[in-house]
Parts: sequence; C-alpha cells; structure tokens
Amino acid sequence: MQNSAQRLVFSIISGIWACSSLVIAQNITKSPYSIVGIGDVIYSGNASTYSMGQTNQAIRNPYAINIFNPASYSSTKTTNIEAGATYSLGALKSTNSIADVNNAWIAYLNFALPISVKRGIGLSFGLTPFSGLGYNIQSETTIPGDSAAIPVLYNFVGRGGLSRFYLGYGMRLHRIASVGINANYLFGENTNTTQLLIPPGYRMFNTNEDKRTYMGGWVYDLAIQLHDTFTRVVKNEIREYEWTIGGTFTPISQLNAEQSYLLRSLPIGSTGGSKDTIFSESGVLGTVIMPLSWKAGLSFARKDVWLLAADVRGTQWSEYRSFGSTDSLRNSLGASVGGSYIPNHKGKNFFSRIEYRAGIRYEQSNLSVRGTGVDVVSLNFGMGLPMSKSRSKVNIGAEWQQRGTTENGLVQENYLRFYIGVSFADKWFYRYRYD
Repeated sequence: MQNSAQRLVFSIISGIWACSSLVIAQNITKSPYSIVGIGDVIYSGNASTYSMGQTNQAIRNPYAINIFNPASYSSTKTTNIEAGATYSLGALKSTNSIADVNNAWIAYLNFALPISVKRGIGLSFGLTPFSGLGYNIQSETTIPGDSAAIPVLYNFVGRGGLSRFYLGYGMRLHRIASVGINANYLFGENTNTTQLLIPPGYRMFNTNEDKRTYMGGWVYDLAIQLHDTFTRVVKNEIREYEWTIGGTFTPISQLNAEQSYLLRSLPIGSTGGSKDTIFSESGVLGTVIMPLSWKAGLSFARKDVWLLAADVRGTQWSEYRSFGSTDSLRNSLGASVGGSYIPNHKGKNFFSRIEYRAGIRYEQSNLSVRGTGVDVVSLNFGMGLPMSKSRSKVNIGAEWQQRGTTENGLVQENYLRFYIGVSFADKWFYRYRYD
C-alpha cells in the first residue's frame, strides 16, 4: 500500500515537474488592480499554510517546507518534495456590471533535505511565481478637437509577471533558537500596452504604445525562530507541547531592469496592424527598487494533535521605484490567524488521521484609488490527506476572498479558489553504518 502511495506521489510530482517551465510564464491574474507596481504579489507558500490563513512565520514542520521562514529548515528530518497548483473562479463587480474570470496556475515546486538532523541544519530550493500582471481596462474620455471635444476610448492591457528561484539555508544556533536565509532570484517581463482609439468618422489615426520591462535581481530573506517543547501529564497521559515565535526581515533590494518602448500609429478605425512608427527606443537600462518588508508570528501546539498560529506582516511599498517612478503605492499591513487539528494521527481509521485546517486573513493592501483603500479579507479551509502510514500528504483546500469595494467607482473582486498540493517526505541520502 505504501509503495502504491509513493508511486502516486511521484506521478503527481513528475507531471508538475514536466510542466515546471510554466511557472516562469503563467497567466496568474486577471485583475484590473494588477496595473500598478510589479502586479499582484502571489502567495506561493504550500497548501497547508495557505489553508491556515497563510500563517507561516511560526510553523516548524519536519516533514513539510515553509519557504516564508527559512529558519524552519533547521527542523527538516526527511527529504521533502512539494508541488501544488491553484484554480481560481472570480467575479469582478462594479456599480453597473459584473464580469466572470477564471484561471489556473502552478503554485510552487520546492525541495528540502536535512544536511545534519543532529545539528539542525537544512537546505531548501525551489521555483515559484512571485507576481502576476493581467489586466484589460477600457476608459472612455474626450480629447481636444479643432471645433469640439472628440470622444475616444483608451484600452489598457497588461501581461507578464515575476518568477522566483530560491535557495535557502537554516540552522539551529541553540536548543531553542534557529536562524535562516533565503536567496531569492526574481526575474521576468512585464508588458504594458495602451491604445488610443478614435471613432472612424473623425478620420484620425489611432495609436498604440507598447512598453516592455525585463527585471532580474536578488532579494534576501533573513529569519529567526525561537522554539521549545515541554510535557504535561494529563489523566495519566504524557502530552507534548510546542511553542514557536518567528520573524523574517527582507531589506530593500534592487533589481536590474531593461526597458523598450514603441509608439506607432494604427490605420483609421483599426486596433491592429501598423501604419507608421512614431517613436522607438530599446535597451534603456534602469533599476526597480523592491521595498523593505517584515513578518512576525507565534504558534502553540500539542504535537501531532492541534496547532494555533497568528501572523502580522507589513511592506513599505512607498519605497518602491521603477525607473524612478513611485506608482503611488501605499504601505501594506496584514494579519492572519489559523489552526489545524488531527483526531488521531496514529489511528487505523483513515478519517481520524486527516489533518483539518482553517484560517482567516485581512490585508490593508498597497493600493488606494481615489482615496479609497483596496483591502482584502479571506476565509480558508483545507485538509491534509495522509498517504498510507507515511508522513507524506495530499493537501487540498479552498479560499473565499473579497478585494476592494464598489464605492467611489471602484471594482470589487470576489474569488473562490481551490488548491491542491502534494507533500512527499521520505529518508533519502542517508549513510547507514553496519556492525
């Protein structure tokens, strides 16, 4: 039975690995709010922390990978391989219309292995999406004419996003203290297109503006976790408890960027083709300043039974710059709470060994439009389905998320997301001694 379960896990991972190149070029978002900055920042933690409201700073699991606090790698006891995917159903609602959107993406492909279980040293690496750009916005306005204002339509289209390759190291400094670092290489391309469309009756040429920006550079996460265990005897039963306090600091970093720009005229009444090149420029070098961010959290657990966790986090998006432009972003602040429960992790009944998870999250996002904040609230539920008697699991979950409001002419986004991940844990690369 265990061999069959392992073959199933390997089949799932092999399928996702075969498509791993798609992590680099995915259509992750279809949100009008992705028009600013680097686009929508994507949560790429594993499905288990996602189901607990994205709490992760005080999570130490020897059989799973927590990329958002690399100090947790010090707890790694087995070779861990994780892969996951997300499917999103959404509705974009304004005061007078509703539009349905849906998309799917590969969420993560991560690996971790213990360098020394005795000394508490672990290594992790992987590939995940970092941000997504995907908007199509139309705006009606007027431009000055010879005798009267001319009604025109602006069409704004954006595609692209950043991917992340990371290499992380965690080690135990003391019995109750661990530190870690992630070196994240962010890379990708954003394409922004603006079309000015004039009614054919005015006999004026339309215009098309294309701006492409390629970015690449290193961002570092510095992390710490304080952790300990203790036991209590309750009704003649020895119970083991764990507590953890964790934090991660990401200093300001700089990505190298190269930009190209093309402005051309279009035939009268056309949105395609090309008449003349008005202006062209390529190879413009610059920088993108990624802001400082921080995260902190705590957890308390009865080992292999239940866990409660809470996180707070913030990012100084007012420090963001792209070729010197601020993009009018505000600082973000968020909080989440979550937990999990296993009825009986050693039980013979399959359902008693399922890990049930839930969480809630609130984010004051980095967006404020016309003085109105575009904030996020979400509810998460999930389960970890055990693979035979091993520590491997198939993790499934769902999220309801609401972002923004219809007030002041804005768009409210409502999403129902389903995610699945596989977490394979086994002892590889061990050297055994025989007497």
